[in-house]
Amino acid sequence: MKRIQIVLLGFGNVAQSLLQLLEKNAGYEREGVVVEVQTIFDRSGGVVVVGRPARALVDIKRREGTVTRVPGAKRLSVEEALDSAGAGSILVDTSVTDASTGEPGLTSARLALARGISVVFASKGPLVAAQSELVALAREKGVRLGASAAVGIPLPSIEVGIYGCRGARVHRFRGVLNDTTNQILRDLQSGIALESSIERARIAGTIEEDPRLDLQGWDAAYKLLILARALWEPGLSLSDVHTSGVELVDAARLEEARRQRQRLRLVALGEREGSGGVRLETFVRGLDQDDPLYHLGPGHKAVVLETDVMGMLTVSSTGGGPLATAACVMKDVLNIASRPTPF
Repeated sequence: MKRIQIVLLGFGNVAQSLLQLLEKNAGYEREGVVVEVQTIFDRSGGVVVVGRPARALVDIKRREGTVTRVPGAKRLSVEEALDSAGAGSILVDTSVTDASTGEPGLTSARLALARGISVVFASKGPLVAAQSELVALAREKGVRLGASAAVGIPLPSIEVGIYGCRGARVHRFRGVLNDTTNQILRDLQSGIALESSIERARIAGTIEEDPRLDLQGWDAAYKLLILARALWEPGLSLSDVHTSGVELVDAARLEEARRQRQRLRLVALGEREGSGGVRLETFVRGLDQDDPLYHLGPGHKAVVLETDVMGMLTVSSTGGGPLATAACVMKDVLNIASRPTPF
């Protein structure tokens, strides 16, 4: 049975959930492969972890603050890990990155692709910073990129847009891609103050470490940009996205939505214009009951794709959190590595 070696960047909640999924599912043998994590890197460096129980690795990380304290584990660089894993392995990036530089994941992604190693991203940073370059490298080396976990998990937005609509033209899509702002807007409409809602999200662990990424619409903008690049044009820039967020919602806006019996949503919109250009925008909008995005509950996301010959397709989800993100990562890994199904 084919063995797939994973070089894992980052060892936070998502990566820890990924290890637990692998252990629970026996490396996904039912898919015709055995997936195992060869090396884990956190901010202190990387160590070989093949054969070590997930629970023991998680315990060491939580107790010592770094996975590099695993007793007797061999330490090595990213280059060494990639060379050791070899062709057919996959780099998985779950690290916390800077969208302006793409680091620390971008350099590692370049190293992997140059060696003919596919890359799966849970991190948005490298894709926001250099998606066009990474796509070109992957094509040149005949390998693949996975980004399902970087575009509003667990929505299969990229899969539906690329594979589900193949042969058709997606000329417009819009969605709720950030569940934190969805919940904040629900709070505001129920009379909870913005500061209190932010604190609730912080306690729940659902808001970004820098709250402005959620509140100003940047997290949604990053996801919007990655999806638009995947569907249309890899060269689209973050400067092409007009971004506004929930911090602009005032009492008058809330009263208007109440009077119109609307629900406020932070909408991410991508649209191909007749001139050949692309419009990308995030904004708060009041939605009526007949809108597919109106009925989303706490933690829910959705994307609506409008096509030329398939009509309108709506995909929604009710899950979220580290486990759902890890499951999306695993989906990408298996889609890259496992044998094709008959369908």
